Amino acid sequence: MAIYDLKCNQCGNEFEKFVTGFLGESDKECPSCNSRDVRQVYNSSFGIGGASHSGGSCGSGGGGFSFG
Repeated sequence: MAIYDLKCNQCGNEFEKFVTGFLGESDKECPSCNSRDVRQVYNSSFGIGGASHSGGSCGSGGGGFSFG
């Protein structure tokens, strides 16, 4: 799941768009004025869904790397 920050060149509205994968041209539509004259400001975050981690801590359970 990716979150994109977008800005409408028509009305100046700034908004976020949540998409699975990459941002496509069909995703670029202002929710205020429905204009497609929208530009990406920057990609604010990226996350991977479906994985659940509970208990334990990073590096526990053996099988780590050995340096030396």
